[in-house]
Amino acid sequence: MNDSWRFPSKFEEPFRDALDHAAKRRTGELRALRERMTSQQIDAAVSLCGLVVAYTAINTVSRRWPTDSGLRLMAKKTVEGGNRDEQSGVTEQNMYLFLSQCALGFKPFAEVFSDVFNDPDEFFAAPFYLTINLLATFLPKDKTIWEFLDVIEDAYEKAWVADLNLLPALMVRARMPQPEGASDGSGGSR
Repeated sequence: MNDSWRFPSKFEEPFRDALDHAAKRRTGELRALRERMTSQQIDAAVSLCGLVVAYTAINTVSRRWPTDSGLRLMAKKTVEGGNRDEQSGVTEQNMYLFLSQCALGFKPFAEVFSDVFNDPDEFFAAPFYLTINLLATFLPKDKTIWEFLDVIEDAYEKAWVADLNLLPALMVRARMPQPEGASDGSGGSR
């Protein structure tokens, strides 16, 4: 296994472009982007959606692995907000499946959603709409979506090279009481 890890720019740039198009509800631009991307870039961008959603879900529940009921509540809150994109596949059920099966269950998007989206453009766009809606719902108050994505990327880069023996200590640190408003190292405050 490689001892360093980064979001390669040939994958990160199309991923961020697709998220930006989804955030601005530019379906035509998403379609055009899909046509320019290689299958490898598409697979990587969808996988990055899963990583972002997994991080966001765990960050949302005080850095614990979310319970099934917690994932269902996140899915419900995501579609209750003003960022509803039901026509783009953002339904409570799809959000729950994306959270539980793809992001935290590590199943490929195509395996989980093969029977849900018949149109290739909808199939491509759905993970970006799901991701952007979840981010908009659970974004730390002091961050923009793009700043939070930078925090997430930095965290994955550090986690990839970290010794897993640190995990128990990090879990203890995450649960230790902090003074109100103190930085918790996640890019936000408690």
